[in-house]
Amino acid sequence: METRKIVKEGDPRIHEKISKNQACQQCHRLKSECICEKVISYENKLKIVILQHPQEQYKKLNSACLSKLILKNSKIFVGLSWPSFKAVAGPDEMPSQWGILYLKGRVSGTEPVEITDRKHQKVTARDISLRGIIALDGSWKQAKALWWRNSWFLKLNRVTLNPQEASLRNQTKKEGLSTIESIAFALKYLGEKEELSDSMIKQYHDLLL
Repeated sequence: METRKIVKEGDPRIHEKISKNQACQQCHRLKSECICEKVISYENKLKIVILQHPQEQYKKLNSACLSKLILKNSKIFVGLSWPSFKAVAGPDEMPSQWGILYLKGRVSGTEPVEITDRKHQKVTARDISLRGIIALDGSWKQAKALWWRNSWFLKLNRVTLNPQEASLRNQTKKEGLSTIESIAFALKYLGEKEELSDSMIKQYHDLLL
């Protein structure tokens, strides 16, 4: 796996947070460093819902907000639990047509993105008429807490990511990806234009510099 990290272990920005009163309410950057007007946005076919752990909301290296700004068909919900799938996806959506991102780590012989249904059977995006995906934004520990608090996740198809390249920033696990990298990687292999995924990574790269 290629190493191309910009943010390495020990970088002070990793744990740095921005005061809510000093932050832009769209990009959550300092108002003096607002990037809203600089972001290049795209129409995405697959709906994206990001469930963000509260402790991540105002972190300086918040890639969830950047994802929301880039993807016009996306939403962010901040919290620890939500009453149901439809509370975040919408009243007309069906869990059988949605997936939740799951990072397994690169395994020899596997495809970049694999989808398994609720019966743990391998399927394709076309088989289930995939309409959207849910991404969890937080550390591994925080994401695990979200899994435990939201049992309805089990009603969703699991979209497993097997990344071939390392993240641009430090990760607890070798194969880890940031939220925006996970979404971009998934969209690239689920039928969205490659230009969209490439732009997401490029804009994230520029944010980290």
